[in-house]
Amino acid sequence: MPTSKKQPRDTALPKYSLVIPVRNGGELLLDCLRAAMEQTAMPAEIIVFDTDSNDGATAQLKAIAAKTPFRLIKISKHEFDHGGTRSAALRIARHDWVLFITQDAVFANPGSVARLLEATRQPKVGAVYARQLPHTNATPLASSARFINYGEERIVQNLQSAASLGIKTWFTSNSCCLWHKPTLTKAGGFASSLILGEDMHAAARIIQAGATVIYEPEAEVRHSHNYSAWQEFTRYFDIGVFHSQHADLLFTAGSANKEGFRFVKRQASLLWKSAALLSLMLMPFHIAAKFLGYKLGRKYTVFGRRICRMLSMHKNYWK
Repeated sequence: MPTSKKQPRDTALPKYSLVIPVRNGGELLLDCLRAAMEQTAMPAEIIVFDTDSNDGATAQLKAIAAKTPFRLIKISKHEFDHGGTRSAALRIARHDWVLFITQDAVFANPGSVARLLEATRQPKVGAVYARQLPHTNATPLASSARFINYGEERIVQNLQSAASLGIKTWFTSNSCCLWHKPTLTKAGGFASSLILGEDMHAAARIIQAGATVIYEPEAEVRHSHNYSAWQEFTRYFDIGVFHSQHADLLFTAGSANKEGFRFVKRQASLLWKSAALLSLMLMPFHIAAKFLGYKLGRKYTVFGRRICRMLSMHKNYWK
């Protein structure tokens, strides 16, 4: 990473609060904040919610933040909740625009936040989320997934686009998303007690209330995971649980089946064109793991909590 030289604030853009939920973020967390401090649109304040970290990285954050107002809030792992913790940060944020970024996402260029903020000039914008590029160590499977899910074209998501976008109408990202605090607060904030998907759940509620969500591809972060087939299974089990619990909200714009088939076709094509033959051979196992995990997750009520905990990525949800 380049040195953390503080950039001048672009005063023509709205001020924003930067929120980073943290747990043992390590060097990647430090890279995340360094890149944030190199943005042409600097945060007006930084809020870090730290959940029982013991790796020493959190202690270095204030020095990186330099003179930017900085608040470190420590919570226990028993207090952490994907949506509830974000809502707590939303409540204490001092500015109308709040940028949530995960500890493993790193801005890919210094103009990324400015691009997010510029998109807020359009009417009724409730959220703007960034394009995700793979980390430099990403496998071909992980890289292709990012290029498929986060393309080069801007997408405007609202009730008028639901017929063409289907369930993708509610798609957003908790890795790097700028939220309009008044709009999200009016819709109830982030829902608590979700296994995951607090971002999608919130996007669906603000869009159904009349707001617009924008995907801004010129705002870029590096964020990816090199999941094994078993990890894919557990993640998609959790996605299935989430979709089962909130079907009335999420499937008003269509099902997820067509998106799954499109993804498989595009990923196979990308891997073939890039001559990633080993990944192409592994792909059926990953697809099968995702499919089976998702289908079992949709039927999670037939299993006991102990079995659900075994099959789930977010095991604390079932405690």
